[in-house]
Amino acid sequence: MAERSDPQKHRRKKPNTRLVMIAAAIGGALVLLISALLNTPGQGGSGIGGPGREGAAPATPPVFEAAAGSCLHWTEADAADIRPVKCRERHLFEVTGKADLKADFAGTAPYPSAEQWQQLKQERCTTVSAQYLRGRLDPDGRFSVGAFTPSEKGWGSGDRVLHCGLQQPGPSGELFASQGKVADQDQSNTYEAGRCLGINGTEVWDPVDCAQPHSVEITGAVDLGEQFPADYPAESDQDGFLATRCGELTAEYAGSPTAVQDKKLVPYWDTLSEESWNAGSRQVNCKVSAQLPDGSGLAPITGSVKGDVQVGEEPAPQNTAPIQPGVPAAGER
Repeated sequence: MAERSDPQKHRRKKPNTRLVMIAAAIGGALVLLISALLNTPGQGGSGIGGPGREGAAPATPPVFEAAAGSCLHWTEADAADIRPVKCRERHLFEVTGKADLKADFAGTAPYPSAEQWQQLKQERCTTVSAQYLRGRLDPDGRFSVGAFTPSEKGWGSGDRVLHCGLQQPGPSGELFASQGKVADQDQSNTYEAGRCLGINGTEVWDPVDCAQPHSVEITGAVDLGEQFPADYPAESDQDGFLATRCGELTAEYAGSPTAVQDKKLVPYWDTLSEESWNAGSRQVNCKVSAQLPDGSGLAPITGSVKGDVQVGEEPAPQNTAPIQPGVPAAGER
């Protein structure tokens, strides 16, 4: 029998630590220092640049301004190669606007902690980004609010501008590229059929090959707008429809109506919140997973439901290594 797991539990999680990236802001405009000489010994720097050449004289770093609607991309872990690109090209960050913090922080205020930056980002940049999208920001969608903050040196010189944007992180915090402007896309938090999501302990993690241990395998996608073309459907109505539709898609994907049950997996699906619906999201995923014997969380699965599957009885190893905010995912480097 199909079971619908809590969609919030298995959504692509959005850990706070990945969303604040450091850049230098000058004169109230987003000015990104991308010179490899920024950190020349004795010269200071914003932390974005790479290591300087020992003994080299500091050069004036090239700069550019990124207004709301601009898109940015980089491939280096420290964003040393950050550059503006056309939004139709692959990019990691879409600029949505600025938030001025001068009213909250006097000239002598200490540099905010990481926790304070996170709170400021959430409070200010969510509003800025929602306005940029004319209210159509899906709070549960695949795009998250991010921010470039003033450097500590810039803060000491009076810079109080927070530069806001939208980005697409995985559960680990690493960033995945997108193409096109967010306003022109369905923000639904979905993956294509055949995608497996990794596992970290008992939690959903970044996409992996299905031959590797994983938590979830995507078996299909459903456009709820086709079944419910008018107003937002109650969650119970979504469940009633998806129990049948996801059962059909999963059986077709797996190659047999009994494959999921035979391999001791559990089918389930996502539903949409009213906030997501109002933002324009209509897509949800059908998927399969497995629970640990004691019910404490997701079990590691190796292999696709289309073939041989092994379900672990112990939690997967947990990766506790910190993720540097703003790091592109491995496939984006």
